[in-house]
Amino acid sequence: MKYTSIILSGGLMLLLGVGCKQPVKDSFTIKGTIKGVDSGVVVLQQFDEEERTRKVLDSVVIKNGAFELKGKTESPAMMAIVVKPGNWAANIFVENSDMTFASDTTGAIHYDYTGYGGDKGANLKDPVITGSSNEDAYQTFEKDPQQLKFKDAFAVLNKAYDAEKVPELKEKMKLKFDSLGKLSNAWQLKWINQYLGKQPSSVAGAYILSNYYQMNSDLPIPEIDALLGKMNGAAKESVYYKGILKSVNSRKAVMVGKDAPEFQLLKRDSSSFKLSSLKGKYVMLDFWASWCKPCREGIPHWKKVYQQYQNKGFEIVSITNDSRRSDWLRALDQEKMPWIQVTDEFPVKNRTARVISQYEAPFLPFYILLDKEGKILVRSGEEKDIDQKLKALL
Repeated sequence: MKYTSIILSGGLMLLLGVGCKQPVKDSFTIKGTIKGVDSGVVVLQQFDEEERTRKVLDSVVIKNGAFELKGKTESPAMMAIVVKPGNWAANIFVENSDMTFASDTTGAIHYDYTGYGGDKGANLKDPVITGSSNEDAYQTFEKDPQQLKFKDAFAVLNKAYDAEKVPELKEKMKLKFDSLGKLSNAWQLKWINQYLGKQPSSVAGAYILSNYYQMNSDLPIPEIDALLGKMNGAAKESVYYKGILKSVNSRKAVMVGKDAPEFQLLKRDSSSFKLSSLKGKYVMLDFWASWCKPCREGIPHWKKVYQQYQNKGFEIVSITNDSRRSDWLRALDQEKMPWIQVTDEFPVKNRTARVISQYEAPFLPFYILLDKEGKILVRSGEEKDIDQKLKALL
């Protein structure tokens, strides 16, 4: 981002018309160039946060590496410019204004997800974008010196982790990731707080907070409420603010003391299970998946707990987040868990599973303990929190 500081006398300011309102545009243009790509099709895609899909706003033919995209957006939004063939891509914060986009295929970061049913392509590195105040604001965050230090530190750790061949040492290195992650999160949260205090109507601010919250969805509700309370104007009308608010309201509906929402899922034998069928028992909901290593490592502990309390009115319901049934069945055969096993549902492709979303479980494994009436007693990712409550109750 470029800053220009101009100090003018009062008379000169009047002559130049400084302070006069500029006409507000109701559409956008993006004039772009991509060095290294002479032909193809340029597509502008907008990501639908609710449906987890991409919508095409405009598509034009690139000629001699140049193109011009046009359209209108109801609200400033982060979008993607994708050049085909090759899937050369870069993000741009689009708002109704005249923008420019300049990039180079040199140094692009290539990826190949075809083995997982995805695409193959490359992310363009550091495009130069002008004309979007929200893009400018986002880049002040991304290119803050402290942010860059954290990115460099993570890159060094990732390289060392990939090079390490001893499993035990790789596990120890994860502690360094956790430590660095906590420092990075603390810095980001401080930055967001300060920025929203100065720019409460910035859609870019809402977007940055939304990204942070997606990775830290266990942020205490009073903290996220306070951050949402800072926003007004365009930020409050954005899809990013509304998405966070929806999640927070869902979390409030399943806080400690609230009635656990009813759900109905299928067991291994395809028979139906309803949560309400366990009224009169203490129930632990165990959100897990076969691919989740900490989940699998915790199973021996829960076998001991189940053996200790099952005859005292305690039951466990494990709800798998596996999207492939075969993976779930294989894990069941290996682990031989003696309690109720059900599989979550994925009603919409690329969206999170239904029940884990309903209960706002922020990560795996995650445990929710219910009393005999079906009220939520404990929400935690820590075994000890459940253990302590069960000891007090039973």
